[in-house]
Amino acid sequence: MRKWLILLSTMLVTAASGAPAWTWVDGDGQVHFSDRPVPGARQVELTGAQGFGAPAARLTPPTPAGTGAQTTPTAQTPYRALNIASPAEQQTLWNIGATLSVQIDMDPPLSTAHRMDLILDGQRRNLNTASLLVTLPEVFRGAHTLQAVVIDASGAEVMRSPTRNFIVQQNSIQNPNSPTARARRANGG
Repeated sequence: MRKWLILLSTMLVTAASGAPAWTWVDGDGQVHFSDRPVPGARQVELTGAQGFGAPAARLTPPTPAGTGAQTTPTAQTPYRALNIASPAEQQTLWNIGATLSVQIDMDPPLSTAHRMDLILDGQRRNLNTASLLVTLPEVFRGAHTLQAVVIDASGAEVMRSPTRNFIVQQNSIQNPNSPTARARRANGG
């Protein structure tokens, strides 16, 4: 019975979406909408439900069968997603030796006409790489922000990822609980 009710409600919604709508202004200047006409109303065409998500992305046309070519985005084809997969948002990284490993996720894959760059703490690193797995040197202790940027052949920005926040921590040799400090005290240092 439940399945029939779901099917019936789906059919009613589908039928209602194609129904005409009417609008009119009353004596107080209030605008009204209805599915039934009233004297003085005019018919309006409804184009579809309003949404608040991202606009639909244009898809890359499929590769003709048998060509073996792989489609890659062009300057006209937008990337649907560009995100930093690692480090995670608000992740604390311990003892990385000032070398940060960054993994980037994107859809579709990076075009051969584009390159990747990273922005660390507001400073562009000018990596000009096609790799989605990047190692950044000189990332020291503290709170940091990171963004991935797709750039074209002229260096212009095509797309930028959301900002990723992360923290780098280093064990201190000055900490009395540090194994290094304990070993130095035991050796008379």
